[in-house]
Amino acid sequence: MITKPDPERAVSPSLHTPTHTLSRPRASLDHHASLRSSTSRAHPRQSEDRPLPPIHHVDISSSSSRASADTAGTRILQSPFPSDLPVNDNNAYTGRPILDTSRRYSTSSGYAPAPPSSSSVRSSSSLGSIYSPAPINLNLSNKRRSGQPLALAATPESSTLTRSSTGGFHTFNPDFQSSHDTESVNAFPLTPGPQSPSFSISSLSNIVPISNSIASIASSAPNKPPVLEHRHPISVKDFESIHLLGPNQKTAIKTLCSSRVLSRIDTIGWFSILGAQKFPTISTSQEAYDIEMATTCMAIEFGANNTQTQNFNTLVLQLLSQLKLIKDQEYKGDIPSHAYNALFLTRVFLNHFISHLSSSQMVSFFEGSELSTDAQQEALGIVSFKGCKLGVDQTLVTDPRSYAEQLIQAVIGIILNLDAGSSPSAYEFYQETLNLFIVMASTQLQLATSETSEKNYFLNLVLDKFSQVAGQLTLRLLWNFTDQRPSPPLTGSIVYSAYSYLFAKTGSSPSSEAHPIADRSVLVLLLLHSQSMSNPNWKAFKSAIQSIRDERGSMADDQKDDSIFVSFRKVFHVVCQQIHCEEVCLLLHVLLVENTYFRTYVLSRTDPETLYLPILRMVYEGVEGKTNYSQVYVLLVILLLFSQDDVFNDSIQKITMTYQPWFTERLLKSISLGGLAVAIVIRTIQYNLAQHKDVYFHTNSLAILANMSNSLQDIHPYVSQRLVTLFDIVARRYQKLVTKKLQQDEVLDKNPDVIIYGDMVTLVLEIINSTLTHKLKANPQLVYSLLHKQEMFAYFRSDLKFKDLIQNIEEAVNYFQQKVSEANIKAPTPEEVAQVIQTASRTWPPNLMKTFPDIKFQYEEEEQANEFFCPYVWSLLYRNTFVYWDEEKAKILHDYRV
Repeated sequence: MITKPDPERAVSPSLHTPTHTLSRPRASLDHHASLRSSTSRAHPRQSEDRPLPPIHHVDISSSSSRASADTAGTRILQSPFPSDLPVNDNNAYTGRPILDTSRRYSTSSGYAPAPPSSSSVRSSSSLGSIYSPAPINLNLSNKRRSGQPLALAATPESSTLTRSSTGGFHTFNPDFQSSHDTESVNAFPLTPGPQSPSFSISSLSNIVPISNSIASIASSAPNKPPVLEHRHPISVKDFESIHLLGPNQKTAIKTLCSSRVLSRIDTIGWFSILGAQKFPTISTSQEAYDIEMATTCMAIEFGANNTQTQNFNTLVLQLLSQLKLIKDQEYKGDIPSHAYNALFLTRVFLNHFISHLSSSQMVSFFEGSELSTDAQQEALGIVSFKGCKLGVDQTLVTDPRSYAEQLIQAVIGIILNLDAGSSPSAYEFYQETLNLFIVMASTQLQLATSETSEKNYFLNLVLDKFSQVAGQLTLRLLWNFTDQRPSPPLTGSIVYSAYSYLFAKTGSSPSSEAHPIADRSVLVLLLLHSQSMSNPNWKAFKSAIQSIRDERGSMADDQKDDSIFVSFRKVFHVVCQQIHCEEVCLLLHVLLVENTYFRTYVLSRTDPETLYLPILRMVYEGVEGKTNYSQVYVLLVILLLFSQDDVFNDSIQKITMTYQPWFTERLLKSISLGGLAVAIVIRTIQYNLAQHKDVYFHTNSLAILANMSNSLQDIHPYVSQRLVTLFDIVARRYQKLVTKKLQQDEVLDKNPDVIIYGDMVTLVLEIINSTLTHKLKANPQLVYSLLHKQEMFAYFRSDLKFKDLIQNIEEAVNYFQQKVSEANIKAPTPEEVAQVIQTASRTWPPNLMKTFPDIKFQYEEEEQANEFFCPYVWSLLYRNTFVYWDEEKAKILHDYRV
């Protein structure tokens, strides 16, 4: 009987170390960047179905109230690929590959290998924005700065680049269920771009790392700014046409917002508000917009009256009392509608207040409402009225902490302990609790990225007072994501049910509709992780990501007391299913960058195409604008992280892919997964040179090719043609630029444009040279392509910067040219020439070419990476979470767009 192998390798590949150690003073996990742990090989694996560590009734008291093996042979695979990808907006990205330049330095005689003891240099390839206005004053402290455009254009290819439960309520139980080349150089000359603040030519003598010069100039292409759109379309309606709320619900809201004082002991008054029909569960952007419009006028009245009535503060106490009842399991079975209504009303009006009040006003709203002793004594406790448990718990009034801190503690307690699958009402309550958490954090949405974080009232309380539960909160949010529990059938009032039927959802994302808790959980996790690290307490959520371990892998030596265990297999499975979603793509990026154990797990699987191929497709379609550019940036980083592993690079060369219908450049009936990756990355570079001119694409894409270059074998003829064409594109642009600058009597060594193009030429030569040095016998098609265009090297023979690399490549070209001549074939066909090369490669003497140390890139995340990630996450929250915000007031989204 033949047994299908487990894609999870029983053992990890043996430990291997890069040729050179990179100097990375700001890298957080660089010592694991390209290593596989040999200690994880032989440890027994636990059962896949072992439940997660129990976290029932997690103590979340705030710190203020307590002491704080690669594959053998070749496999033929079909084409798994995701569904149609969303089209969204564009933006730039922070983070960079760093380059080992220890073997390359400048001398008086030109380009020469550096001695082995030469220190490595970190590339300063900071990132430019795709959409940047033409001259601007640059802030060098901003990692998302912009400069001037690269004046490059791509060479045409032969084909046109167009494409047509349980019965009772209980606490959380982790039970899984599961084209254009133009010969003209229109943009020359370029003006010098800003120098990266982390790199100085003078400070490094005359060492000139390649990617530094590439990164010193960013794009200023005059493109329109991106537009943020909700995942669901929104129709603007007047108040009378909004039927989301019924008459009783509108009456309840009017009573709450009026000048009538609803005291804590006014049970009848609060029953008229909270005991009304259940408010709707918001599940589309249209519904979120409708509820916002329906309550805007009343929110203004509420804010004006609350200084006298304190009704909102009493509403918060009513909610806190209901959350305490839920925590104490006073409700058996469904969560009652009056508890949900208190949560819903608090969330809706808090969102209004955050959007219109300043930070100081929000503080006074929650901390400046001290009542007299007589008023405090009104809180007589919970009473039962017409089947509803209403009132204010006395312990909440006597608690010295602010209402905001108590509310955050209670909300986190629900997130940690409530089993959303126990009943439909519990699911809706849990979903609305996540909405409330997001709304409380939305004070950050109203601020620009550069504004002080002290104004983030609720978010700062979470990070300062509750960092001790970061690991447990990370575990639960990640569990919610992997659980993918579907939304229950619609419940609620007759009016709401009729509304939902008549105004059916259109144009929605099936994923976001089907799994709202999973979608919100991953966004909350990303939001907490993307915060600035300026406060040491705020590093807790980043540390929590780093402490995740696989529940099936025993790594006793590496386990710590704060380790949290999840199923890497289930995380990987869900990520592969939903990699086309931006938030899932970003989560994968976070896990790969921060957690070396998860990265090792992904790289050790024997089915890399499961994840790698959909990523390639999204990059392929992304350069045509079918994928959000921010997502493409993240995908390129993921490809770079994969390319840092030599074993992974070798394995994808041995996997043969069949026809991929989405790849329309050329009909490729059979190509290796690695070859397909090279073709797509080269296409990305060429499209970028011709269209977007974004410097990050150059730096990251060339870094990926450089890392893969020594593993390429049996290159497809199409791939070898594209690689040689890439050099031809960059080389011709460099030649034209040099000619133009010489005619203007400019000093070439001081012209930044010449340096940029020269470094790009050098790096492509490095890639070709590395492939020939390591795998010449396995790549006769590359030799054929070089023979076909060998004249393109003539210009560079006398240039000292390229002399060594050109001579090395021409040694191979001349050798095979001689063999073809010796064959004495009259009018040889391409097939005959290829056969001669194939035969001659068997006797190829490797010592004809000089051997240089491999050029390697590793990804390094900037210290201020949150300047990209935080606005990006908020853009996802804005579009995907069904909470409506006015984009004009959302200043952090302005940063994302600009």
